[in-house]
Amino acid sequence: MRARDREILLKLNKEVLWLFVTGSVVVATLVVLFLLRTPPSYYEYNGFTLGTYCRIYVSSEKINSKSLAEMLFTELDRIYKKYNANDPESVLSKINVSQDWVDLDEETFVLLDAALKFSNMTEGAFDPTLGNLIHLWGFDRLDEQDVRVPDSSEIEVALLHTGYKNILLDRQKRRAKLLNGIHIDLGGIAKGYALDRVYQIAKEVDPDCTGFVEAGGDIRIIGPKFGSRPWVIGIRDPDDTNECVGYLYLDSGAVATSGDYERYFTVNGIRYHHILDPQIGYPARGIKSATVVASTAVTADALSTAAFVLGGKNWEYVVLDFPKSGGHVLLVDKDRNIRKSPSLSVYEADR
Repeated sequence: MRARDREILLKLNKEVLWLFVTGSVVVATLVVLFLLRTPPSYYEYNGFTLGTYCRIYVSSEKINSKSLAEMLFTELDRIYKKYNANDPESVLSKINVSQDWVDLDEETFVLLDAALKFSNMTEGAFDPTLGNLIHLWGFDRLDEQDVRVPDSSEIEVALLHTGYKNILLDRQKRRAKLLNGIHIDLGGIAKGYALDRVYQIAKEVDPDCTGFVEAGGDIRIIGPKFGSRPWVIGIRDPDDTNECVGYLYLDSGAVATSGDYERYFTVNGIRYHHILDPQIGYPARGIKSATVVASTAVTADALSTAAFVLGGKNWEYVVLDFPKSGGHVLLVDKDRNIRKSPSLSVYEADR
């Protein structure tokens, strides 16, 4: 080999070696940066609305996380004020006091339509027309001095003014009319709807934001923990606030729990809670808590109420048939037996 050729070859070898070394350094640097990158920071916002304490836990790299959390709470509060049956200025109150057709905005029409669909689906176990009964018991008021056990004759009269089939919806003109003096109370679905709205807004602002929002016994997942891990949700023991009867792992969707420990009063050793059986007008018996996992908070919210009402009568139907409607159920009965849908196992394993 000529001297000139050897010089060219040595120069090429050095350049290749340099490219290899510098390339390795770049790759190594990227690996180190990936391993040492700071996980997203979460902002926690707590406030009272929807008749309960709410918690928003969110992280965004597109918008200030605190600003996003405040925006989401504002939406929760807007929905609460709009559908608070105790507020005479609310949309719901205006519907309840009218004896004629009432024109509805699109949001209200969609919410009422959804409530009626869940009523039909559960054959009335979920019923949005229990306003008169709820008021009779005093569960629509936060002052515990107003709650009482009504006389059976009072309950019989109130039952005459309930029943979801007394809600007429005119889909063409987007309006509603209430029959037989019924009063709508959307406490069993408005909270779930509010959480779904918050999810929609969060994703419109930042599709990659993560976190969750919690209102009472309802939780809506906004995105996986740190973008990749499921959130661990404990199912509260209805007899011990410091213990759990199980854990769920969710990176999307929603979970709602209805329990006899949420709002209640005790008379002569008997607990009277706020989840009323639409058929008899008294608190539903046989179940202490009903938890439902679903793809949306509206579904989880409505079906958890229905599961609580029906669980003491026919728990097999609840745990086996509710999944067909998108709700995977865990019941804790009065004897502390746990009954659950086989499909719930998907959410009980850390993925």
